[in-house]
Amino acid sequence: MVTTTSLTLFIFLLVSTTISVVSTLRNISPATENSGVWCVANRKATDEQLQANIDWCCSEQGGFRNCSSIQPGGDCFEPNTPRDHASYVMNSYYQNLGHTKEQCDFGGTGSVTKHDPSHGACVYENY
Repeated sequence: MVTTTSLTLFIFLLVSTTISVVSTLRNISPATENSGVWCVANRKATDEQLQANIDWCCSEQGGFRNCSSIQPGGDCFEPNTPRDHASYVMNSYYQNLGHTKEQCDFGGTGSVTKHDPSHGACVYENY
């Protein structure tokens, strides 16, 4: 038979554990809070604009993003389109420089998304 004291102790332990878990979840780092956000080329961007983004991101000014994945034989070469290649390097830039909306703007050609654009062996960075 369950006594009132046993039931009270059980409820106290249950509430204490729940509060501890909720407190822990609230203290997650900002990097973890940003997980699940990627930067991709938006639908309005022209192929010329996207090629300019690729050229810039893969240049010295763009910080030498790792562009080997979008080269022939790379994991992200297919589909071989400016939109797909630009999305990959734009996301790399965005992920490495702090996840701000401005870092995904690219002159109005980028958009943030919560949909993971990774496909097959092509894995988009996400920090």
